[in-house]
Amino acid sequence: MDQKLQRARILVVDDEVDLKHLIAQRFRAQIRANELEFLYAHNGEEALEILEGDADIDLVLTDLNMPKMDGLTLLKYLSKRDETLKSIVISAYGDMPNIRTAMNEGAFDFITKPIDFQDLAITIDKTIESVQRLREQKDQLQEALKKLEIQAFYDELTGLPNQNHLIGRIRQCMEWWKQRQSPFAIVYIHLDAFKLVKYGLGHHFSDQLAKEVTNLLRNLVGDSDTIARINFDEFAILLHDFEELEKVEQKSIEIYDTLSQPIIINDSQISSKVYIGVVSNSTCTGQPTDFLRAADTAMHEAKRADDLIGNKAIQFFHTSMQAGVTHRLELETELRKALGTEQLQLNYQPIVNLTTGKVSGFEALVRWQHPVKGWISPIDFIPMSEETKLIIPLGKWVLQEACCQFAQWQKSYTELEFISVNLSGVQLWNDDITNLIKQTLAQTKLAPGALKLEITETVLIQRGAKTGAEYLEQLRNLGVLLSIDDFGMGYSSLAYLKAFPINTLKIDKSFVDEIEKQDKDFEIAQTIVALAHALNLDVIAEGVEYDEQARILKALNCAYAQGYLFAKPLTTEEVNLLLEKSLRQSE
Repeated sequence: MDQKLQRARILVVDDEVDLKHLIAQRFRAQIRANELEFLYAHNGEEALEILEGDADIDLVLTDLNMPKMDGLTLLKYLSKRDETLKSIVISAYGDMPNIRTAMNEGAFDFITKPIDFQDLAITIDKTIESVQRLREQKDQLQEALKKLEIQAFYDELTGLPNQNHLIGRIRQCMEWWKQRQSPFAIVYIHLDAFKLVKYGLGHHFSDQLAKEVTNLLRNLVGDSDTIARINFDEFAILLHDFEELEKVEQKSIEIYDTLSQPIIINDSQISSKVYIGVVSNSTCTGQPTDFLRAADTAMHEAKRADDLIGNKAIQFFHTSMQAGVTHRLELETELRKALGTEQLQLNYQPIVNLTTGKVSGFEALVRWQHPVKGWISPIDFIPMSEETKLIIPLGKWVLQEACCQFAQWQKSYTELEFISVNLSGVQLWNDDITNLIKQTLAQTKLAPGALKLEITETVLIQRGAKTGAEYLEQLRNLGVLLSIDDFGMGYSSLAYLKAFPINTLKIDKSFVDEIEKQDKDFEIAQTIVALAHALNLDVIAEGVEYDEQARILKALNCAYAQGYLFAKPLTTEEVNLLLEKSLRQSE
């Protein structure tokens, strides 16, 4: 018999006095070996009393015909109890109607009178085996449910509560506030080192970093407070029962100072920028998710300011931010509606060959004409689309529309070389990007070499030089051109340049604005052009607005330029007029 049921406990329910004596004789060996234990009741009522006081009964052996409460009534009660408790019914020979009723009420098996005790022993063994299987299945199910609960409410790596768990705790704190005015606050923490560590040093390092951060936070807060891991690089702490809000500020500063210190992982020193947003129940109302959203909003404000409390990136949420949150949500909703409609349009800014003075290509720029709000700036909706992943469908539309339009222009204007399309980090790291570009080129019949993808250097190093280079290599294998946008503005610059299989560098407008002063901007532009030539790369200067800027860039052998000197971003109709004019002038 299985280890769990070394002693099976059987409740016999029968009003015949002799049955107890007969069972004791027949099962004497098993009883002495402590394999079976029999308990006895004279009717259903006594059986229920025993079951109420003893939850460890494995099997009920019951007669059907008894005074006070018969076997069929007892079975109805048993069917509502633990499904692993099995029953065998004893019935008069030939009483098949009652036996069928008993089986329908949940009896596992039956035996008939006069009892064949060899048959009873076999039936008991078979039933006990079934009980054992059911209990094992129940244990496995409970273990699986326990694991699911852990996965649903806890972070597997750190063991910390996750966002779902935290939302429940916030809801609890909201009830406490209503009942006894017990204040609470949420400290929302973002560490920017996680992505660089994960994609630069590997998953093991980022996992270790998460565990170290967890240990540091546990040492900073009380046992009654809740630390949660919200996502890959963000944590939140629910503080409550503090006397005054200044205590929350002090704790936030303590957290900031601790996490800003270098953390040692496998002999590597890892430093991180820390951004903290704080919200309390005195400045926010609504649902638990509203509190989290408010704390996240404050954290993003801290990112933008970075000098809020003693030069520390800590921001407390205040009601004026709510308008910003509401505006962002409205903007997200409106952009979802705008996708696939004429609200979204592409403008094309000409890119001019500085040697010939002719248009060589265009940069595609998305514009949004809202039917009520009018023109909405890309500065407002592009960052939001990246955060919400709406940039995926938006970017797909931009790519397909730009390639389709440029393929048409190339048929009539063969001197056109390329169309530039911006690619965000969200798009670049999307696994489907290669297939999307391949399909777009096939559908629009645009030559791969006529498509230039612009990616900022900051995006390229988000996952480390090696990973960035691998993703770019996949794109280059399609035959498309690759350009680093805003070169010189990021913190990688020259260090990573050799690792990326690129064709073009774009000089940021900030280095062009005062290039005619022949000072640092001039020297930087000169260095970038020289570096590009040494690496056989083209150079495009952005933001050219004056003739003198264009003259200097041409003298530096910068191949291309774009800016308001040549043309602002143009509609499709305006580009058609420009190209027609250019064609007439060349005839």
